[in-house]
Amino acid sequence: MPRALGLAGAAVAGCLGWSASNVHADDMDISLARLRIPTGGEFAPDPLPAGCEAMDARGGRRSFCPDDEAWARLMAELGFASAPPVLTGARTAGYGGFRVAIEGWVTGIDSGSRHWRLGTEGDPNAGSESDRGSPGINRFPSSALVWTRTSIRKGFPLGFELGTSLGHLLDTSLWSWGLEVKWSPFEGFRRGIGVIPDLAVRGMVQTVTGDPEFNLTVPSFDVTLSKPFTVMGVGRITPILALQWAFIFADSELVDLTPDVDAWDECRPEPGTSGTCTRDPRTDPLPDGRVPGEDYNNNAVFAQVRHTRTRLVLGVEGEYRALRLAGTFAFDVVPPEDADADAPRDLPRQWSVAASIGLGF
Repeated sequence: MPRALGLAGAAVAGCLGWSASNVHADDMDISLARLRIPTGGEFAPDPLPAGCEAMDARGGRRSFCPDDEAWARLMAELGFASAPPVLTGARTAGYGGFRVAIEGWVTGIDSGSRHWRLGTEGDPNAGSESDRGSPGINRFPSSALVWTRTSIRKGFPLGFELGTSLGHLLDTSLWSWGLEVKWSPFEGFRRGIGVIPDLAVRGMVQTVTGDPEFNLTVPSFDVTLSKPFTVMGVGRITPILALQWAFIFADSELVDLTPDVDAWDECRPEPGTSGTCTRDPRTDPLPDGRVPGEDYNNNAVFAQVRHTRTRLVLGVEGEYRALRLAGTFAFDVVPPEDADADAPRDLPRQWSVAASIGLGF
């Protein structure tokens, strides 16, 4: 019975995966089905990576394993790019204050790497290549990821500020929503100590949605120091220095590693039975000698990704009446593997440039 349930679940996943592959995708949409390792044939590595075997946990033969290393690298870079930027000084909007802004940031990625070339859709009209038997490859992935979002923040007593945001990653189907809370512990106690910079701590969570094959959440915590300077009595310029810790949590759903294969047609299960395949390979053979029902074993869940990035943020915020402008530059303080032993090995440092324009009342 468990075998039958597994076949039924895999059949549904296979049908969903096949349908999804026929829907229009943006060039930088994630394509996890391409992150796969052949278990046999000319493209199979020798030896196979640890945890990758030709037999699955139920004893069924499978043609591919999930490429967990490529997946981890892809999510590590996407997670860094999805971390919320620091675009305000330590001061909050103030008791009863209100801020609304349009924000955007550009983050560099290792676009020439295998995980970005295989792990994103690409332009179907740009031609294709093969890599370890992959059904396709993005020949020209973007060199940077661009997020845009709208944010709203409201000030409260005792130096607290709450905010929310809605964002979109350009050239993809991915969206994000975020919640944040900031506390400026010395808010309202500045008189007489004007030489001391403002201090604030902020906690935020950013969740990425829009792709049914994976879930990505990036909680973050940052400490900000800033000091406003009055300019000609009509405006203020505020240098910003912040240290941020971004925690990347990525999980995959059940992914069909062979979206180009119709698992249901290859099996043709008998209605009303426990999932017995009716296709006879002797009279109606399958390509490459596959066995009816075998393709159901090519559905997989990638390993969890859990690691932390430490970023330094430098920037400036300007104010003139109700207008607010800001720009910051963030980068890895140390190589990712030095910040967290769970990070992929030799992952390059990343950078991010952010800017915002808004109104404060």
